[in-house]
Amino acid sequence: MLKVITSKENPRIKFAYSLKDKKNRLEYKMFLAESFKSLKMAIEHHKVVEVFTTSYLDIDEEIPQNLVSEDVIKKLSSTVNPEGIVFICKIEEVSLENPKKILYLDEINDPGNMGTLIRTALAFSYDLVVTSDKCVSPYNEKAVAASKGAIFALPIKKGELKDYKGSHKIIVSTLSNKAKYLEEVEVPEKFVLVIGNESHGVSKETRNLADLDVKIKIDNIDSLNAAIAGGILMYKFH
Repeated sequence: MLKVITSKENPRIKFAYSLKDKKNRLEYKMFLAESFKSLKMAIEHHKVVEVFTTSYLDIDEEIPQNLVSEDVIKKLSSTVNPEGIVFICKIEEVSLENPKKILYLDEINDPGNMGTLIRTALAFSYDLVVTSDKCVSPYNEKAVAASKGAIFALPIKKGELKDYKGSHKIIVSTLSNKAKYLEEVEVPEKFVLVIGNESHGVSKETRNLADLDVKIKIDNIDSLNAAIAGGILMYKFH
């Protein structure tokens, strides 16, 4: 289904542009993404609603495809040098039974870290990513780009850590003195790995729910970037 759109004022372009706003993403349960690689993954996981492209794409005819100008792509794109493709994806409700390996993100503020952590969770075969209420949206354009398509393949939901207390071992990354080094702990069968905020780590409420505090042995610096630390922890707990 191919249409030609030449104006940036076209209603479909205006709607797509509106999805840059978090409020509209939540209302319509849709978000913007771009790049050919991401489109391929989004199609594989049946997440694509509509495509805007500067050249015809050989994709499923059931997916609405709009041939647009470079000016339109620049309006919709969040990158300096867009590839010539932007697409709308749907946000689906997560209905996952008995996930064993969960990544819980506690107040992650940086969209680059958010996307990188989602990408890493997919690489280490996590079943689910849960974000706290104060996290940056995983559907923020920078977070989507940093996920490199992982956001289409991995279930993501907003939730509370306390919902997993008792059913899973809650593992919290912290620099406290009581925390055990990674080398000293075993990987449980069912667990929630918690990564805290970039500036102040995990919240007090989260620390109180922990079954196990862990830390990474480092030298010459007092802490690691949240995404880097998350990658090391996920490599251990996978």
